[in-house]
Amino acid sequence: MRLNSTPMHSLIKCLTVTTQTFPAGMDCTILASRRFMHSHINRIARQFSNLSSQNLDNMVTMGQSGVVAPATPRRVIQLATVPSTILQNEITISEALQHMRDNATAKFHESIDVAVSLGVDPKRSDMAIRGVTKLPHQTGKMIRVCVFAEGIAADEAHAAGAHIVGGESLVADIKLNGSSSINFDKAIAHDKMLPKLGEIAKILGRRGMMPNRKVGTVTSNVGNAVKDMQSGRVEFRAEKNAIVQACIGKMHFTDAALEENVLSFLVAVMSLRPRGLKGAPSESNFVKDIVLSSTMGERSYRVRKYAMHALPRPGNY
Repeated sequence: MRLNSTPMHSLIKCLTVTTQTFPAGMDCTILASRRFMHSHINRIARQFSNLSSQNLDNMVTMGQSGVVAPATPRRVIQLATVPSTILQNEITISEALQHMRDNATAKFHESIDVAVSLGVDPKRSDMAIRGVTKLPHQTGKMIRVCVFAEGIAADEAHAAGAHIVGGESLVADIKLNGSSSINFDKAIAHDKMLPKLGEIAKILGRRGMMPNRKVGTVTSNVGNAVKDMQSGRVEFRAEKNAIVQACIGKMHFTDAALEENVLSFLVAVMSLRPRGLKGAPSESNFVKDIVLSSTMGERSYRVRKYAMHALPRPGNY
């Protein structure tokens, strides 16, 4: 196919040819040539705009030779369908653990986490879910405990196995150096040291380490608090999206041990269900979903139906 018969050929010819043939009587001046060229270009452009889009897609000019070649096919990128990260089907806890072990690729013992979606309004202070429980088979993690105490209480903390024990000097060090001086995972404070922690409350609060009476980290018996912290004690609280998360063990734990930890954690969460409040969820609507996952796992597994039926003493929460 030739381009001579198309308006595109006329437009290219008008732009590329340096000498033009003007009608009779027209002065061959620079101004006249410009006017003629503009009018001719406008007329050709109007004719060119009338071409169908189909013709434009099927033609492409190759330089000034006038040869028309088929247009290069457009590259269409199709996005691959990403599978859901949460397995939709309900399975048992042992089946979920078996899937995690079969798909495990890490060279270390991965942690097993549980996430519980609750049917509460996290914006309401009277529906805030926060508590602590002690897992029967611990979590498998080594927890570094810091105790703010002085005198006899400090000696008790050392004897119980606390990693860091200090008083005013430790508070001053954290206040001076900030978060860089925090090399522990949990903090416990003696009753007498609580007023002095106000200077570092913001530093500890950002990392969720500020001691609190409600969860038992402010006490006069720091020795027992340290032992409980290192023997499977788990703190939890509902986040902004009303989800409670916790680590319930390691991948190398037996299925029975992990299942007992999951059920023990669920019992602690169910015991905090709001009651006697307007809009408070019923027992059946309090727990919306229960999901198990591993540290490096690609999927999460729903186990709500099995876990709720396996809870001890149903109907007493």
